[in-house]
Amino acid sequence: MFGPGLPGFFLVPVSFWHVQRARSATERDEFNFREFNVNDDVFANDSVELLKQSGIDFKKNNENGIDARRFGELLISSGIVLNDSVYWVTFHSGYDFGYLLKVLTCQNLPDTQSGFFSLINMYFPTIFDIKHLMKFCNSLHGGLNKLAELLEVERIGVCHQAGSDSLLTACTFRKLKDNFFSGSLEKYAGVLYGLGVDN
Repeated sequence: MFGPGLPGFFLVPVSFWHVQRARSATERDEFNFREFNVNDDVFANDSVELLKQSGIDFKKNNENGIDARRFGELLISSGIVLNDSVYWVTFHSGYDFGYLLKVLTCQNLPDTQSGFFSLINMYFPTIFDIKHLMKFCNSLHGGLNKLAELLEVERIGVCHQAGSDSLLTACTFRKLKDNFFSGSLEKYAGVLYGLGVDN
C-alpha cells in the first residue's frame, strides 16, 4: 500500500456521523466522489458488483459526485482533520485512509510505513480501528456486520452504503467501548488493523 503504487482514485465513499446526535440514519453526511470511472479505472469486479447491488450509481457519481481535490481543501479548512479532539472510528480501513491522504495532500503516499503513519498521525491524530480493538476482546471475531450482530447493534439503512456503514461503525464502537473497555481508549489509538504495530 505504501508509495505511489495506488491507483489515482478508487471509490471511497466518505461519511461522517456526529456522536452527540440522535441515532438516526438521516443524521449523517455521505459524500461520493466523481473521479472513479468503471469504464476507465482498474477495479475488482466483485467489489463493484457488490456496490451496484447495494445501490451505488456509478454513472450518477461521475456526473454529480464531488470533486475530490475540492473536497480535500474543504476537509482541511473545516477543522475535522488535523484535530485531536475529533475521533476517527473505522473498521479495517487502511486503504481508505490511504486514499483520503492522497485527497488531502494531492501527493503520492510515502514510500515507507513510518512515513505513512507520520501523515496518518498528523491528519487523523485520534483514530480507532474497531478490528484492532477486537484483539483485546477474547470472545469477539468476524467482520463489522458479524460484530454488530454479536453486540446487538441494529443496522439502519442499506449495507455497503457509506452512511449506513458509518452509522453501524459508530454505534458498534460505542457498544464495544461500553461493554469491553473501562476508562480511556487512548492507548489503542493510532493503529490501523493489519498495518504498523498491529502487524
